[in-house]
Amino acid sequence: MVFSRDYVLAPHIVRVGFTLAPAVNILDSMHLLSEVDAYSGFSDWVTTTAAHMSEEQLRRTRLVFGALEMIIYQHMNPAYNRFEAFLDAVAAEDPYQLVETLWDELAKMPTKYPEHWSGDKPAPSRDALKNDRQVYIDFMTTVYYQHGDAQLWDEAYDLLQDPPRARTLVLEHLQTLYEEYVEPEWKRVQPMLQESVTAFQKLDYSNLTVFEAIRAVTGRDITSKPEINVEAVESVVFIPAAHIGPYIATYIRDQTLYVSFGARLPHGVQSASSDLSRAELLIRLNALADDSRLRILELLTQHDEMCAQDIIEQLGLSQPTISRHLSQLTATGYIIERRRDVAKCYSLNSDRVNDTLRALSNFLSRQ
Repeated sequence: MVFSRDYVLAPHIVRVGFTLAPAVNILDSMHLLSEVDAYSGFSDWVTTTAAHMSEEQLRRTRLVFGALEMIIYQHMNPAYNRFEAFLDAVAAEDPYQLVETLWDELAKMPTKYPEHWSGDKPAPSRDALKNDRQVYIDFMTTVYYQHGDAQLWDEAYDLLQDPPRARTLVLEHLQTLYEEYVEPEWKRVQPMLQESVTAFQKLDYSNLTVFEAIRAVTGRDITSKPEINVEAVESVVFIPAAHIGPYIATYIRDQTLYVSFGARLPHGVQSASSDLSRAELLIRLNALADDSRLRILELLTQHDEMCAQDIIEQLGLSQPTISRHLSQLTATGYIIERRRDVAKCYSLNSDRVNDTLRALSNFLSRQ
């Protein structure tokens, strides 16, 4: 008789919860304003608000949510029910310690986010980033490739040499964004977001792993995200968001993975209002309301699979433009992405297309 000792680990089951998280939601909406040129598919509020902001306000937003964002996210806690409570917490911190932690986190980025780091050169040390202006500028231009403005990072470097000034700029700009743009929008969308939270809280999401829970709630498969250490996660808390479109955002705090996703109702749940149904339909239809994205989908009906470079050559568009379109179509579920060696390749998800047609038909039939 032969005994096998190939033990199989039990799946790592996590607790699942849902919350409104006002401060996190508000900060996420602000953050989207800094990325409006890098991604397509955000809500109309994001694009309209960005269009009404001055060039200096947009630049300051990119500075705060790019170079200085780690000052913010050290205190981004879902427990804050008021945005002012979050601002007070940041204001109470030692600015020098805030910036020291920022340098620590920057130095970890090439390891945590290898897809954002060019592999043909070694990552700089923490001391090199902190003490050498050009090393810092080159690093930030690489990591934050969507904001390749060297002057922005040059300004950021000066700010980081003066932590009290850096903290003051962050707090003043967040206060301005909140009062001028975000506060009335938050009051408008809060009931819709609470409806989403309440609906999901009624369902049973027990006995799921991290990735199973994310797939069950958002429909997204993010098993390829290298920065999520699933063994360190004890619970997953989902935060419905009004403006993120088809994308999801994740961060970990105290062994809890927080996942922001486009607010909707669970499949099969009827709503007393149509706001959430419209919100989800808008996300899906927005992805189709563009000639280039429709051409990509048309190409994929003619091929079992195409890699990004093939699509670029077929359509004659730039790599950044195609990447934005592919990101939105992937996030919305119309196409499936997989890696073939170092290339990203895509295939059509016909089931998602048919599901969208059914959702639109069902929505209109209820009117």
